[in-house]
Amino acid sequence: MQTRTRNALVFAAAAAVVVGAVAWLWQKREMARPLPGTLDAIPEGALLVATADLGALRRSPSFAPLISETREIPGLGKVRDVCGFDPMAGLTELGVAVPAAGGDGDFGLVASGTIDPDALLSCASKVIEARGGRSVVNPIGAFRTVRDASQSTSGAEIAVREGGPVLVGAGSYLRSMIDAAEGRVPSARADGDHTKLAAEAGPGALRITVVLTPEQRRTLLEEIALSGAQGSPAASVLGLGLSVSIGERVGLSGVVACDAAPACADLAKIFEGKRLAQSDDMLVRLMGLGPILSRLRITSEGPRIAARVDMSTDEATELVTRVIALRAAAGRERPPAPDDTREPRPRPPEPPPTSSAGPPPDKDEPPPNPAPKRR
Repeated sequence: MQTRTRNALVFAAAAAVVVGAVAWLWQKREMARPLPGTLDAIPEGALLVATADLGALRRSPSFAPLISETREIPGLGKVRDVCGFDPMAGLTELGVAVPAAGGDGDFGLVASGTIDPDALLSCASKVIEARGGRSVVNPIGAFRTVRDASQSTSGAEIAVREGGPVLVGAGSYLRSMIDAAEGRVPSARADGDHTKLAAEAGPGALRITVVLTPEQRRTLLEEIALSGAQGSPAASVLGLGLSVSIGERVGLSGVVACDAAPACADLAKIFEGKRLAQSDDMLVRLMGLGPILSRLRITSEGPRIAARVDMSTDEATELVTRVIALRAAAGRERPPAPDDTREPRPRPPEPPPTSSAGPPPDKDEPPPNPAPKRR
């Protein structure tokens, strides 16, 4: 074999090894890359951010009933019967955001996990068309959205891309969520205020943070003044955080951020008074919250109020069971929808008019003489 040919074969073999190694490393990198989380698709500056670890909730005997209930679509029946599958089954994380500015989107919902975009879009289209609408699918960046084109106003849309997440929102806020998910605008993960409150509340399967904007704080001050409670320490609130941890025991912890330490101390005293007063409330007893509320500890330190209570899994299970029962009772008592097309019940016949002057005269009897006029 000629030297030139031998060198070419050696070079080709070495190149093949290098290409294979690069491909293997790239595959490992793709496998190790974390799936996009819910916070990555929530735009920075939200009023409220809530996240739920669905995997942890499903594994918890206390909270599993909350997400394992049979889901139904009002007027259409069970989701699995309409779509052929349950869209919630493969989800691992759920997030809810309320934009600070409001606008044409009241809230945004983000879900991540194992997602089949085609099946999800088909499911949403079936629901829209079963309600008499007209489903339209459009691409926006790497996402595909589905909406009801028969609505005269901009309603809620569903957006999904390969690998997730799933987004639900309306109008410009859905577009902002897509921009956040694709990295064009900052997300809630980079929001320092929400991140700090979440860290202070502590880790948990459920977490909620609220951050008031300067405009919302001004509105709060105006409402406090109108109510005659000027000087209330509630005017000093900047935000709050809440966390529910799940383990051998279920823990509930919260934090309230104030703009001044004295106001926080006064507000903590108000909270403690409310706790003592509510311990004997009838609804609190019916919900089984009496013993839990009695163990709640509220403290203040600097410009922060901290609250903490834990409960056994049996207490948590009983509480969740009662919440589900109350929710079911509220659903049964819900009045019929305004567009109910059922036939109205016939009205009963009206009784004949009655008069204090006695029965009507007989038709053969002459009418009585009129009374003489006064002169």
